[in-house]
Amino acid sequence: NGADACCEINKIIRDPTKMLNGNVTLCNTIDQSTEADGLYHLCLASDCVHFQEFHDGLLCTIARTLVVDGVALMCQPKRGASLQNFMKLVDAVNNAPHSSVDDKKASEALNCCKVTANGPLFHMVLFEDFYPKVSTMHTSLLIGAKNEPTYRYDPDRHQPLLLVL
Repeated sequence: NGADACCEINKIIRDPTKMLNGNVTLCNTIDQSTEADGLYHLCLASDCVHFQEFHDGLLCTIARTLVVDGVALMCQPKRGASLQNFMKLVDAVNNAPHSSVDDKKASEALNCCKVTANGPLFHMVLFEDFYPKVSTMHTSLLIGAKNEPTYRYDPDRHQPLLLVL
C-alpha cells in the first residue's frame, strides 16, 4: 500500500513542506471521481496494464488525478500485446477528432477525461533501457534462462519497461 509507505517516509522527513501523499485508487471504471481529482504532480504505477478491460479506467484515473503538466511513471512489462494496446489507447485519445471517435474505449476515455482541442492529453515515451542496474540484471537473467532449463525468466512478463505520460 503506497499510503503506508508515504506515512513512514513522512515520519522521517518531519518537514510539512516536503511531505509525501499517497493514494491507492481502484481504476475499474471510467465513471468514478475521487477526492484526488487534480491533486497529484506524480503518479507511480507498476504492472497495471495487464488487465486490458481496465485500460480506459486506468487512463481516466491517471488523467483525473494528475494536475496539468503532471507526470505518470509506469513500470510495466510488455505482457503480450497489453502494453502496446494501452499505448494505442493513449494515442487514440491524443489523436482523436473530438467530435467523432470510432473506438469505444477511446471515446469513453475522451468523455471522462474532459479532453479539449488544446492538444494531446499526454505526451508518451517508452524507455526500454532506463536504468543500468535493471538492464544488467535483465541480461544476466536472460543468460541464466538460456543455461538452465528450469529457470523461469520471461522478458515478456518480467522485464520492466518505463512508460512516461
